[in-house]
Amino acid sequence: MKIFISYSQKDKKYAEIISQRLKHDGHEILYDDWKLKVGDNLITKLEEGLRTADAIIIIVSNHSLQSKWVQQEYAAIAFSDISKKKARIIPVLVDQSTVPQYLSRYVYVDLTRDRELGILRLQKALADDAIVDQIDSHEIERSYDNAIESLTSALQTGKLTLVCGAGVSIGAGIPSWNNLLLRLLESMMIKISNDHSISLKNVSANEFQRRLGSSSLMIGKYLKSNLGKDFLPELREALYDGNPTSCDLIDAIVDVSRPQRNSKPLDSIITFNFDGLIEENLKSSNVKHSSIFTEGLRSNPAELPIYHVHGFLPRKGRISKETEIVFSEDAYHTQFIDPFSWANLIQLNKLSQNTCLFIGLSLTDPNLRRLLDVSNRKDPTNNLNHFIIKKTPSFSNSSETIDKMTILLEEQDANELGLNVIWVENFDDIPDVLLRIIK
Repeated sequence: MKIFISYSQKDKKYAEIISQRLKHDGHEILYDDWKLKVGDNLITKLEEGLRTADAIIIIVSNHSLQSKWVQQEYAAIAFSDISKKKARIIPVLVDQSTVPQYLSRYVYVDLTRDRELGILRLQKALADDAIVDQIDSHEIERSYDNAIESLTSALQTGKLTLVCGAGVSIGAGIPSWNNLLLRLLESMMIKISNDHSISLKNVSANEFQRRLGSSSLMIGKYLKSNLGKDFLPELREALYDGNPTSCDLIDAIVDVSRPQRNSKPLDSIITFNFDGLIEENLKSSNVKHSSIFTEGLRSNPAELPIYHVHGFLPRKGRISKETEIVFSEDAYHTQFIDPFSWANLIQLNKLSQNTCLFIGLSLTDPNLRRLLDVSNRKDPTNNLNHFIIKKTPSFSNSSETIDKMTILLEEQDANELGLNVIWVENFDDIPDVLLRIIK
């Protein structure tokens, strides 16, 4: 049997150990260090090797997850599998890194607990004539054990930061970004109509938004300019309309935030949301905390700091004239171009010092992507230190092939930003992931 071994050069010792054992069994081994002629294309040579291989062994480690060349190999292998080629694919885990999602559906061999037993299992798998089957969702969940262990360890040592996006509050009744814009557009249209005697009775907010045809940040700028001093009160009223309280995800965040026995507390929460639902639920659970939303504010050591890096609008109380909300294009650009803004410095500090778990975020924010990239480039360990929980993409009328490719591409993107991906089938599964961390 021809066997191709994909690995980082830093894991060469594992490749050699596996190669020697498999050669002894009579297999032909293909490495990725073939003698290349001048002008040879590495990807073309790789694909030639994959076409002739009967089995592919992928050595998974922190080194391989940070290697650009190995990532290209991963992509070629995954695309080869998506195209229905029948070579066996067997990931081999050699450290405590997380098996990428696009590999986790294969039965993988773990060398971290018992190397000899793992190699024997690999030999047996290759001796079996049957193609290695894909594993069920329960097995995929087990493949996240290392990720959960890393997050649990970070929590117990006081080095875990939760980074929360809009998806955290929507389940509790906070309006989505688009619905929030529509609500404020209605308020703006009423104000313009009243102030300037312009009849807008027959124009809907949806139609107005469609005609503007602008980005949400540009619409935010129109709203701030035309609502003036009414902007923040109108925004707060829109946020809390319907009396949102909590949801399973916020309840799980509160559970993670509770001081645990024999371990240090959660280090911090960074949120991009304006609302105070997390604070309200922490208060009702008697968890000491402090909201930080501008430069100069501090928390004491007994309080859990909650950093509102895009501003904070609590449900009650006077709205200060100094309140700043990153809602519009100009405010976003101010934060983006200032590398020393308190919000950017807080995020970089937590990314460099802690393990961060991203929840309810889509990774489309250019400023967040820039900070992740900067942090990842400056990390001397080259490890994927952070995690993001994402819903498995599935689109109506799409083929399974497209779904698989989407997972592959999204995970590659996250890995290049220093993030491991924990996929869930539904948003309702996210609280269970958080509860596993404390159990």
